[in-house]
Amino acid sequence: MSSNSPTASKSSGPSLPLFFERYQPLIAAALREELEPHELPLYNTLRYYLGWVDPDGNPDPKPEGKALRPTLCLLACESVGGNPENALPAAVALEYIHNFSLIHDDIQDQDEMRRHRKTVWAIWGEPVGIVSGNTIFSLADISSGRLTDCGVDPATSVAVGRVLADRYLKMMEGQFLDISFESRLTITTAEYLDMIQRKTGALIECSIFCGALIGAGLGRSDELIGNMRSLGRELGYVFQIRDDLLGVWGGPATGKPVGADILRKKKALPAVHALDNATGASAQRLRAIYSEETVTASHVDTVLEIMDEVGTRAYCESLAREHRDKALGVIESEPLSAESVHDLRELGEFLLIRES
Repeated sequence: MSSNSPTASKSSGPSLPLFFERYQPLIAAALREELEPHELPLYNTLRYYLGWVDPDGNPDPKPEGKALRPTLCLLACESVGGNPENALPAAVALEYIHNFSLIHDDIQDQDEMRRHRKTVWAIWGEPVGIVSGNTIFSLADISSGRLTDCGVDPATSVAVGRVLADRYLKMMEGQFLDISFESRLTITTAEYLDMIQRKTGALIECSIFCGALIGAGLGRSDELIGNMRSLGRELGYVFQIRDDLLGVWGGPATGKPVGADILRKKKALPAVHALDNATGASAQRLRAIYSEETVTASHVDTVLEIMDEVGTRAYCESLAREHRDKALGVIESEPLSAESVHDLRELGEFLLIRES
């Protein structure tokens, strides 16, 4: 593995692959440019959520997020031979759609903190939170409509718009399924994987799919674009399964306390696996805990012990590696440049071991 590949660190975790630095200035400037003309106080709630300002509208010096989805879009575009700057409107749309989902998720889950900051609804109230989410969703549509201004042919621009609309519809379907799981104790692994392929995977798949569409051009390399879409789907699984692992075993170094998802009775993959595989007294105890109105620290310890008994962590890690390996298989099947193969392989490794 090269020296700039992500490596695990107990103190700081794996570093971001270097290609994030290549695209970050382009993405940061494009995100700001889309919001810059809007002056109503409403738009300050979005600038705040994106990490640019504090609640009073003053510049916030804290580091911004990694902008995973827009980065994947530009990386995919360049990997198939395109100019990543042509994909910037789609990249902005992807980041805005992602934040729309988070703003509304915060309200649905009544989460008052995200990224170590107060959420929009926690500061300005639920009505403003709803309007803020709807507004950034609208800005995403406006941004994707600018693709032709960046040299993308009209047919490809329309195709990208359709893909974006289809995938954020699937994202909302996944959110509905996730909510429905809260009232169920019996959820199969297949049902859960279908849910995450929609809720989380759809937008990650979309990021790579749209980037490849823009870079290769509609109809000029259908097999390549289809394979890049498959790559995005596999990486979406890796991303969410890793998120599920961090939600249970993350620990203080990752910013997530051990057992965080257990305390919330979240039916993520570890809980689904444990509930499906525990037997006898362990199964009865697990079902009783997930039926409790409030889960305690003692309950968390019990659930962790049962997960250890049935090999839940090992199962989740193995499944994440399985999808990573499928992603690597897609990468190796295409005649991409050595640099693109390196970057995409590094991406797969990073998503597998990331800590935030």
